Amino acid sequence: MSRQRIGWGLVLACSVGPSLGWAQIVNRIIAVVNDDVITEADVMSQVNALLELPEEAAAPTDPLQLQRTVLRRLVEEQLLLQEARKLEVTVSPEEVAQRLQQVRQRAGSEAAFRQWLDEAHTSEERLKERLREQLMVQRLIDGKVRATIVVSPQEIAGEVAKRPDLTKSSSRLRVFGLLVRTGSTRSPEEARGLANDLRKQLVGGAEFAQVARAHSEDPHAEEGGDMGWIAEGELLPELDAALTPLQPGELSPVIETRLGFHVLRLVDRRSASSLSMREAHRAIYEQLYQLKFQQQMGKWLNDLKRAAYIELPALPE
Repeated sequence: MSRQRIGWGLVLACSVGPSLGWAQIVNRIIAVVNDDVITEADVMSQVNALLELPEEAAAPTDPLQLQRTVLRRLVEEQLLLQEARKLEVTVSPEEVAQRLQQVRQRAGSEAAFRQWLDEAHTSEERLKERLREQLMVQRLIDGKVRATIVVSPQEIAGEVAKRPDLTKSSSRLRVFGLLVRTGSTRSPEEARGLANDLRKQLVGGAEFAQVARAHSEDPHAEEGGDMGWIAEGELLPELDAALTPLQPGELSPVIETRLGFHVLRLVDRRSASSLSMREAHRAIYEQLYQLKFQQQMGKWLNDLKRAAYIELPALPE
């Protein structure tokens, strides 16, 4: 049986799992982010966790690309955590306890949770600290990015006027999705490679919600990628086109849009009457909000990087 996984995004540097063909992990400093460091063990533990595919899945073909992607993500996470500490963002013990309970539930049982802690070479206290940091960063992003996004009625009305298809009779689709974004810190090739590797995990039997919570970079990540019931024509055209031939339960190929690289799973399809104007407005609002979030998040991260001292290695080609 394949090992039950909670998600490598929960652990960061706490886990040093068995490597798959890698050299022995050492605690060598390979990057500096202001006053903090990122070690080879930090990077390799996440890479190895990502490579821990179920037995039916194929292994990724470019592990060096994975290293670069993971390192860039660790740098971003470190910058966000530093900013949260600088601004004295606080999280209550009750919030941490609630998140810890969610992790326990995803493990399936207390025994499976304890086994996961052992295999991750971490403790419950260290996991609680990591969860506290995650909540701090989430609260920081809520205040610095999400709270600043405004989608005006005029913008929505203008888009609805351009999309008369939204109010036509169409099927309703229950969809799960994940997104790997591109930007100045991740090339399109790296983003596509990570999206392909995540899709391989899903093909091999990994739960979509787990993978999305750990890796997805869109507003639905916290809900495990659950996009709810949507109408045909409601998503970006590339995503609509990819969903059309799918049967319930099937995965899309990796899809490229202006936001990055997506993987979708069609859960169910049902016929429906026309969207009401209110529903059409809500659909356009979600699209515009997602686009603005990605743009503003990328700009803010770039501003943090420009203001920081970051020393990165030249990873082998």
